Amino acid sequence: MLSRPIISLGEAPLSLDDVAAIARREAGVALSPAGREAVLRARAVVDRLVEQAIPAYGITTGVGSQKDFGVSREAIARYNNMMITAHATLAPGTNAPPEVVRAALAIQLALFARGRSGVRLELVEALLARLQADDLPAARLGSSVGASDIVAMSQLAVPLLGRPGVAPGGSGPTPVGALAAKEAISLLNSNSLMLAEAALALAEIRSLLDAATLAAALSMEGFRGNLNSWREEVDLARGQPGQIRVGGALRDALAASRLWQAGEARFLQDPLSFRCVPQIHGAAEAAFDFAHGLFEAELSAACDNPMIEAATGVFLSHGNMETSACCLGMDTLRQGLAKVIEASGQRIHKIQWPGFTGLPTSLAVEPGAIGGVQFLNLGHLAGANVGAVRQAAFPALLNYSGQLDDGVEDVAGNAPQSVAETVRCLVPAWNVVTLEIACAVWAIHRREVPTGALGRGLQPLASEILALLPIGREGETIFDLGPLVEAVKAAAGVPRGEKRHG
Repeated sequence: MLSRPIISLGEAPLSLDDVAAIARREAGVALSPAGREAVLRARAVVDRLVEQAIPAYGITTGVGSQKDFGVSREAIARYNNMMITAHATLAPGTNAPPEVVRAALAIQLALFARGRSGVRLELVEALLARLQADDLPAARLGSSVGASDIVAMSQLAVPLLGRPGVAPGGSGPTPVGALAAKEAISLLNSNSLMLAEAALALAEIRSLLDAATLAAALSMEGFRGNLNSWREEVDLARGQPGQIRVGGALRDALAASRLWQAGEARFLQDPLSFRCVPQIHGAAEAAFDFAHGLFEAELSAACDNPMIEAATGVFLSHGNMETSACCLGMDTLRQGLAKVIEASGQRIHKIQWPGFTGLPTSLAVEPGAIGGVQFLNLGHLAGANVGAVRQAAFPALLNYSGQLDDGVEDVAGNAPQSVAETVRCLVPAWNVVTLEIACAVWAIHRREVPTGALGRGLQPLASEILALLPIGREGETIFDLGPLVEAVKAAAGVPRGEKRHG
């Protein structure tokens, strides 16, 4: 068995691909010598502040609305232990999946390895040991307003103290037992859980957008649409990079298709949901690039407040934990995805509509009361799932209004809510894309277009989906869309066994 690659923390910034690989246990983690030295240098600054009793937020004072109260040197360990336990308050909800916890721990370790937090090397090594051993703590989702995942990150930290957490385990091989100055606030004061969820969602959306492009190409085959609207000249005339990228992917999928031949297209001009695939999917590609860039940058952000500057020996209070940029990026991406899914839903209906297809109602063998895709309620399923995606698409950025900590925290970025809505829309989005592919393949079969006459990039998936469709057997047994969804995910590059979103 091949050993996993090791990502060395403290040498280079984490990438979103790194986070996904660690989450799926496709890569391990280690602390680099440079990261070790950075941790030690920052810790020396914290030790000096404590030794000299300098008022420093969260180090020798309380936090939030209690920032003006000092903490004596003798009380520091007790204060830090109690703060972590007190901030870990439980509310009923869903626990973060194991892959999200792995990703969150890796992001937090990478933050510490940059040498701006001031925690002890012993704490970093304890965190690293439990991630390497896959002895994972648990945390509840849904407790953050986007100005650090304070509650959930505290829940992840509690087992380090030898105290019961959200679930058994998670202390790691070397629990620290007690915290030192600055460590409680550093453990809880990051957006690591939100970033972990976002990293995995972005990876899945990348595959989902690719699958949606394959679905649109199959629909064009089943509709026998006019490919002139998807020619490269059209994309270049628009000049939008996302559209150019999608147009190229569509033409690659349709390479050598019989549909390129003169006389194959049934209409001079197709409905907009077919004609505008490069434009709509191109907009989603632009939104993806925007969100991906923001979140990749955020993985390298020093969000721990206060920030330690080892070179100058000072600490800086700041607001880098604020997540408006992340929220805006994820809101934008979710709306772009929802537009893709809305157009997919329109094609699902058009491809079975006799007035547009020239085929029997519901793509049945012949007109009648039995058979076809509507006999299986595929149109209703599509409508419900499109509605769910559209509902989740509403932006979260401006939904926060609160006065936390006696008015000290009066704004928040709301990125956790935006990420949660994005995760919520993934299952219905996959369902819609799969339903489009199923209806498209059904229409291709009904038109008696041989698989070999389809675009080369579509033939393997079309063959696999056709074998899973109950054509000619509608109503004999319950049809299960699940195996088709898994086949579509595999074709789009989603790793087998990744069950996080259904």
